[in-house]
Amino acid sequence: METNFNILSIWDGETKARTFFQRLFFRRTKEENKPLSTPKIIGKACEGIVLGGKTIKSVLFSTDMALIENNDADAVLAVYPFAPSPKIMKALIDFSGKPVICGVGGGLTQGKVAIGMAIEAEALGAAAIIVNQPFKNEHIAAIRKKISIPIISSVSVADFSFQDRVDAGVDIFHITGGKNTSKILEHIAYAVPGYPVMATGGKSMDSIESAIESGADAIVLTPPSSGELFKNIMDQYRKGLNFLRK
Repeated sequence: METNFNILSIWDGETKARTFFQRLFFRRTKEENKPLSTPKIIGKACEGIVLGGKTIKSVLFSTDMALIENNDADAVLAVYPFAPSPKIMKALIDFSGKPVICGVGGGLTQGKVAIGMAIEAEALGAAAIIVNQPFKNEHIAAIRKKISIPIISSVSVADFSFQDRVDAGVDIFHITGGKNTSKILEHIAYAVPGYPVMATGGKSMDSIESAIESGADAIVLTPPSSGELFKNIMDQYRKGLNFLRK
């Protein structure tokens, strides 16, 4: 009796599932064979944004080094619900081997601390910095005077002054509006026409395709945690162990 050890698919409906051992032994043969590969539609349909001299179409939203190592996204988005940390920035930039977008402020971090973090991020080699919606435009303007790498602004609502963000020095928008992401993308096309936009694509192919059709130049992918991925594997291990005991 053969036991199938399937890893969870991150984005539904993209590829045919392979066994755990197939993924383990053959994932290094080609870049696209990484266990957590990005949906092909992103590379085919997105225009891309430019970060660190590279065209970026897919961005992995994670600070988990194991997930970063085993995913083939073009860049990494390092944002977390704590104060920004130069140690985390340095570790991810040194480790990932691809452009890293570092969070420097939002609701928790503002003013001089955020400005200092932006300067630190550029010095460490970040491809861009990102600020959350509550971040003040005056602080964006102050950061713009201090760094040369792109500034990205996350926005989660349509009722927002995109032009004021542009005037403050924002280079790229990141739309993360949940079920309203497509509507916000359509709105921003009128508010600031032609401005580079990346959007959170969610965990399903439907939401990714919707974001692309609504004008996203790049897609931010949110993977499951290592715990979620391990649950499926461990369930199969337990079934195998039970079988061996019979």
